[in-house]
Amino acid sequence: MKSKQLLLVAFIAMVVIIMAGVSFDRWRASKHPAPVAVASAAARKVPPFPQWGALLPVGDNEEVSGSAMCGYCTWKVGEAPDNIVLQTSTEPGVVFVLPNEKRAEIEKFTGRCAGGDYWITAHGTVTQYDGHNYLLVKNFDAVKTK
Repeated sequence: MKSKQLLLVAFIAMVVIIMAGVSFDRWRASKHPAPVAVASAAARKVPPFPQWGALLPVGDNEEVSGSAMCGYCTWKVGEAPDNIVLQTSTEPGVVFVLPNEKRAEIEKFTGRCAGGDYWITAHGTVTQYDGHNYLLVKNFDAVKTK
C-alpha cells in the first residue's frame, strides 16, 4: 500500500512540475515577443530564386556557363558571405559552385560577393543534393560582362 501511495505522490509531483514549466514558458513568451521575421523577398525587392527544378546530368567532365552571382547577397540562399552560384540563362537557373581552390581563383575576379560582372564557363564535376545542382570546378574561363 505504501508503494502505491509513493507512486501516486511521484505522479502528482511530475504533473505539477510539467504544469509549472508550461506556465513559465507562456509567461516568458509573453515578456519576450517573437523575433521579427525577415522581410519577404518581395518586400526586399529581391528577384525570385531561379531554381526551376531541372537537374543537370551528373558527371566528371561537365560544362556549366553562367553569370557569377553571390547566392546569399542576391537571394538569401546558402551561407554568407561567400556563396558563388552560376546563374544560367536556361534551366536549371542556378548551379552552386562548391568550395575548392578553383572557386578561390574565381573569387579573385568576382570578389566574395559576386554581382554578375563576370560570365564564367566552368568545367568540372556536377553533383546534386536536395534538388539543386552543385559544381566542383576543375578549370574555368572568366569574361568580364559589366
